[in-house]
Amino acid sequence: MRAKCPKCENVFEVKLGPSLVHIGPYRRIKCPACGKKSLMNNFVKDPITWPPEERENKEELLTKEELMKKRIDESKYEDTEK
Repeated sequence: MRAKCPKCENVFEVKLGPSLVHIGPYRRIKCPACGKKSLMNNFVKDPITWPPEERENKEELLTKEELMKKRIDESKYEDTEK
């Protein structure tokens, strides 16, 4: 099940289990993103936004200097004689 925080509007996965405070589809849940507790709808169809996905291409996060240093270091292992 997914829930959407009304305060920060992040959508996250919720484990199904007993809840002491609930009103229909709404349950009192603590948001993992902002840490606030509130009544949240359990049956949200929006895509999950929390936790943030790790980027697969980490080269985007490197500065130009770091990227150049990485390319130079990797070029030591290239075969230049063909």
